[in-house]
Amino acid sequence: MSKPTIAVLMSTYNGEDYLAQQIESIQKQSYEDWRLFIRDDGSSDDTVKIIEEYQKKDRRIQLINQEHIKNIGVVRSFFELLENVDADFYMFSDQDDYWLPDKIKVTLEEMLKYNFDLPNCVYTNLQIVDKNLNGEERLLKRNWQSFTNVLFTNNVYGCTMMINNSLKGMVNFKQIDYQRIYMHDWWLALIAAEFGNLRFIEKATILYRQHGGNQVGATNKSISALLKRAFNHERDRKAMRRSVNFAVEFLKEYGNKKTLKDEGYIKRYGKLNKNSSFFNNLRLVMSLPPKSIYSLKEVFYAFILVIYHKDYLTNLQ
Repeated sequence: MSKPTIAVLMSTYNGEDYLAQQIESIQKQSYEDWRLFIRDDGSSDDTVKIIEEYQKKDRRIQLINQEHIKNIGVVRSFFELLENVDADFYMFSDQDDYWLPDKIKVTLEEMLKYNFDLPNCVYTNLQIVDKNLNGEERLLKRNWQSFTNVLFTNNVYGCTMMINNSLKGMVNFKQIDYQRIYMHDWWLALIAAEFGNLRFIEKATILYRQHGGNQVGATNKSISALLKRAFNHERDRKAMRRSVNFAVEFLKEYGNKKTLKDEGYIKRYGKLNKNSSFFNNLRLVMSLPPKSIYSLKEVFYAFILVIYHKDYLTNLQ
């Protein structure tokens, strides 16, 4: 068997400060059978110029929308890349991180252990660093691979993921409701967890740069941030809204499949809306509780949200 081809998919937006370092870290990978496909999402700085310079020097690098630079948002941008690129396996890259040399090799070795006919996703840990790439802390202290955990508490970062063609084949690109799909990595992780394999590697394969401009970054652990978190549950409300929206969309796309492993969660949370009765919601959280594994307090608050504070919930038409 020939070496598998790896498509690295990168969406850029005003990333001139760190983009060159990220591209070079991909070029330094010990596994060399990769191609880097970049879609720019409407940059107004020198991002596109930087990409064009690397594209000239390395035939493995391709800017796929050079003639039609347009802003469509990060989720649409990554899905457009995935839809229009063909390879054996796919990885996703942010514009401001730094890949460790064996990132592709380590992830691919784990991916090859699983049945290619199933939708599979392998993800790894991340090493948190500052803008100068200094720092040794690992981001993920816990990990989980079940659909019911990922639905309520996603910890699968797209910049660490590798997926196979079977998983790509389950994505209905033409029907995705981008009002309900918060991030591409969360959606892909849910599909893998429900229908195939979602697997975690403890080893950090990426320097996850925190510089104040990240779209999705590591949690702020300062005392003031923790105090604000304790007395302001808006974050919980937003998180539960996202989970319910994912359940709604998952039910729409996959509710009729006979291979559902978590049919109860999908069908009952997928039909949850602000008109649901108190007793319906009480029965729901008692029989199928939200499975946040961070703390009992967060699970309890999720109960309260579903039962009493329903204004944030999706109202299905």
